[in-house]
Amino acid sequence: DLYRRIDQTRPVSSLEDSQFNYGFNSHYLQKVVSYWRNHFDWKKQVDKLNQYPHFKTNIEVNFCLGIDVHYVHVKPKRVPEGTCAIPLIMVHGWPGSFYEFYGLIPLLTEPSDQGDLVFEVVCPSIPGYGFSEAPRKKGQFGED
Repeated sequence: DLYRRIDQTRPVSSLEDSQFNYGFNSHYLQKVVSYWRNHFDWKKQVDKLNQYPHFKTNIEVNFCLGIDVHYVHVKPKRVPEGTCAIPLIMVHGWPGSFYEFYGLIPLLTEPSDQGDLVFEVVCPSIPGYGFSEAPRKKGQFGED
């Protein structure tokens, strides 16, 4: 379906020599669309995202209907004897994504030296981002 939609895209000509001064340059956009259609490796990106376990939980606010919040939860594969993993929550900013922490997660959960601290990492997607539900006003969707 995505390929069909991309193939049906009808570009609009940009103003001559306008660069990006009057919106997104359609000549450049055609290059981006071509890349996404012909060269972008979706499976590779899905595999990269799925290297860590993903979860959702419903967070209630003031005993009202809650919102679904997505998070990545990575536990260390091994914890040195006599120690325990330290829980660590890492929350991205606005705008941002839980994916910002993917490079750090192995450094925190798989320490290179025996004496290093080891962490159990939780990276939520703030409401409205990633796979989390968007926030809503009180009274919306039937709650008081």
